[in-house]
Amino acid sequence: MIKSITIILSLCFVMTSGCSSIPEVSTQAKSSASNRVVSSAELNWQELAMPLDINFEFNEKSQVLVSDESTGPVASFVIPVTSTPIEMVLTSYVDSKLTLYNPNVLITDPEGEVLYHIESGEFKYIPARLLQGDQVQARFTIAPKFGTEQVNVLIYTTPEDLEGSTTVLHPAKAFAIGKGNQPPSIPDLKALHSRYGQLHLTALALGQGHQGTAYYAPDYRPASNTSTSLSGQIDYLDSIQNSVEQGDMDQAITLLNEAEEKGVPNARETFINAVESQKGVN
Repeated sequence: MIKSITIILSLCFVMTSGCSSIPEVSTQAKSSASNRVVSSAELNWQELAMPLDINFEFNEKSQVLVSDESTGPVASFVIPVTSTPIEMVLTSYVDSKLTLYNPNVLITDPEGEVLYHIESGEFKYIPARLLQGDQVQARFTIAPKFGTEQVNVLIYTTPEDLEGSTTVLHPAKAFAIGKGNQPPSIPDLKALHSRYGQLHLTALALGQGHQGTAYYAPDYRPASNTSTSLSGQIDYLDSIQNSVEQGDMDQAITLLNEAEEKGVPNARETFINAVESQKGVN
């Protein structure tokens, strides 16, 4: 039985990572003398271009950040940004040995100010399906502040993460469910959290279509001295949310920029929350 499980998991992992033309990015350290550092400033920060679609692997050659939070291999990327919000998706795959790198994401500006922090508990387990193996995944939207030209993305795992595990749907159950049959009454499996793993990261500006279609996304303009009444502010916020709900991202971004130009508070937060809510609907 164990041998059968291993074979199935191996096939899932090969289908996930072995048949992809997505570029692989190295996570090796800046210095060949030692791959262990104690400060993020010592990391090998790699500058990447948008839109972003990469694979990367944590292994014994990867750079290691040892700090209060991080305790293993890390990835450190620098990506260019504009005022247009960016949707990011980070996926970590369960390997054939039933181990998993349980990630956290820290996004900072060039001065080191924390903009976003996505903890491992926010990642959702997704069972194996078709050509995709078992995985944990987080989808999140970032909206850089006006004037920000790049952000730093640090992907790491913690001591607490390494002590845990993720419940994985038993392959026999997945097979039965895929066939439309009643799954057998057998225990699910546990994927132990590991320092190593295979991950996939994408980043796409919301002003760009997933089919390569470019939408009009006006640049953010700083707030002017023009005041907007409370009712006008509410109208802007409602219109932004309604535009996102109707799938009219062009209009939503246009309204967002108009609202911020007029100093409407919480416009960007409203936009991001609306986008996040629609992910659950779709």
